Amino acid sequence: MELKIDEEGYDVPSFMSVGDYVKIFKVKDLFTEQYFAAKLVGIITGAPLDKLLKADYEEVNYLAAYIMTLLPTDKPKFVDRFELDGIQYGFIPNWRDLTFAEFVDMDTISTKPILELLDMLHILAAVMYRPIEHEITEHNFLIEEYDIKKMTARAELFKKKLDVRYVLGAQTFFISCVKRFSLYSQASLIQTNSVWQKWKII
Repeated sequence: MELKIDEEGYDVPSFMSVGDYVKIFKVKDLFTEQYFAAKLVGIITGAPLDKLLKADYEEVNYLAAYIMTLLPTDKPKFVDRFELDGIQYGFIPNWRDLTFAEFVDMDTISTKPILELLDMLHILAAVMYRPIEHEITEHNFLIEEYDIKKMTARAELFKKKLDVRYVLGAQTFFISCVKRFSLYSQASLIQTNSVWQKWKII
């Protein structure tokens, strides 16, 4: 789909990228409904706001409504693999093999206040999803070893080209796993402390 204003064309995407999702989320409460429609179309297409305010009302509203359909409205499903620019990416396949660096980086980002988290959403995605290096079956594979230098470049690619649904689905999955892990860890620590106290009494 393309928006044309004064003979200039602006592409309207078929999905919501991570970067566009963050921009929209940050401005969603700042404008009246009519002004927000123009601002929304401008953010997504790159069309200048002054031109959009002079454009056809119905066309701008139609595009804004279409763009809103690209935003995830329910809890996105977890997807363990996808293809982007000809490369197959896979989600961390085995939590037992998670390195200390991977866990700390994901946990640090996921527990930040919402606005800070939004600014790092593409980084979180680049930690969780990495190129598949060896495929055993469709959902059983090995991914590239965690490397912060490669992760940084991948994060920028994800910011511009990755559908935000993958990130939101993976983030929900990761947070639920962390909560379960934390509960088990706390129970384990309580049990250890209880044993230690008994030894002290003895």
